[in-house]
Amino acid sequence: MTDFDDLDVLVVGLGISGYSAAMALRRLGARVTVTESSSSLEIEERAEQLRAAGARVDLGGHDLASLDAGLAVVSPGIPPSAPIVRRLTERGVEIVSEVELAFRIARCDFLAVTGTNGKTTTTSLLAAILEEAGVETRAAGNIGYPLIDAVAEVGEGGALAVEVSSFQLAATQTFRPRVAVMLNVAEDHTDWHGSFEDYAAAKARIVANQTPEDFFLPNHEDPVAMKISATARSRVVPFSAVSMPPEGIGVSDGSVYYEGASIFDTDDLPLPGAAGIEDATAAAGAALCYGIDARSIRRALRSFRPLSHRLEVVARAAGVTYIDDSKATNPHATLSAVRGLTAVVLIAGGRSKGIDLSALAATVPPVTSVIAIGEARDEVRVIFAERVPVDVCDSMDEAVGRAIARSVPGGSVLLSPGCASLDMYDSYKARGEDFARSVRKHLEARGEGIGGDS
Repeated sequence: MTDFDDLDVLVVGLGISGYSAAMALRRLGARVTVTESSSSLEIEERAEQLRAAGARVDLGGHDLASLDAGLAVVSPGIPPSAPIVRRLTERGVEIVSEVELAFRIARCDFLAVTGTNGKTTTTSLLAAILEEAGVETRAAGNIGYPLIDAVAEVGEGGALAVEVSSFQLAATQTFRPRVAVMLNVAEDHTDWHGSFEDYAAAKARIVANQTPEDFFLPNHEDPVAMKISATARSRVVPFSAVSMPPEGIGVSDGSVYYEGASIFDTDDLPLPGAAGIEDATAAAGAALCYGIDARSIRRALRSFRPLSHRLEVVARAAGVTYIDDSKATNPHATLSAVRGLTAVVLIAGGRSKGIDLSALAATVPPVTSVIAIGEARDEVRVIFAERVPVDVCDSMDEAVGRAIARSVPGGSVLLSPGCASLDMYDSYKARGEDFARSVRKHLEARGEGIGGDS
């Protein structure tokens, strides 16, 4: 564990993770200064609590002239190109993420999951498996629960299921998970990293410090993940939802196998489509590599319930399944969502974040028609115009109505936008909630009974 006593530490950003990091550093005896460019009631309340704990807090802007510190903990929302990060780099200050800080003070093991899509579901599944097996655990990190808080709660003999983003990994130096999972690497966040190559390099940090005693589970079907596996010093155990990789964990005849033994049947999963099988296979593989028995894995998977807005079945009516995948904010996530489904009416569009949406065309089939919404609706319309029928709608309520009209028994209505939500909504959660509300409204108006998982 790093000695923080009397160390000058600068915490940049007073979000949830920044607040937790600053509080932990004060408990460890560090002299803490927090700088936050914005101000709100929530930020002010955190600032007062930190001041009461002995930290210095500056709000409303970063003073670039006074950045003396032995260590800087930078919020994952602040890119390397930000003036404060550049100034810290020029001054030779060591810059770390909350993930790196948590690792330096932890006494438990880390089982880490990264990827462009599927991280949260896989991390949640892994935590459920560990808990079922009697391992003290938390699901933490990018999943929404600060990792710095989790390491204070889980001691020796425990293991954290950690979701790590590219932002967090970019500022790691010694971070070494006992088991690392890479679900996929597709174009995303290039505005933050500067290029896809830099984005992939940040993802590759997850294996940088692993040793032959550790495990790395790359997606056998993802070329970037497999390329990264060639650089790993750890034991590589590829996973797949569609094949049986050599010396890996994969699917054959409706079951998932590892080292010749059946671990679980895919029909037992409460997650729809091939994306659900992929997440479950990755989580099960990570647990197996950590020494968890197959019976605990089966029990955990059968009782698991999908997270909100991530391939969440919100209704079933007249043979049609209505699925909320509002968390799909890039085309790769939408491509993953449609795999394993049939006769899909896709609701897509939103704010593209500058990402090329043309990859969405590969959703045909199983997509049979598209409802285009949001700022990118015209781009979505052009992508699908020569392939399937497309309706352009101005609201979620209108979109759901058109989707129901185009749906067929045995098929699905899928909200998987492939875009961010901030053109029409405050968050992907608000978008998903509006979808579910609209589905209920239209089905009730039609007099159709509503079943589902929520």
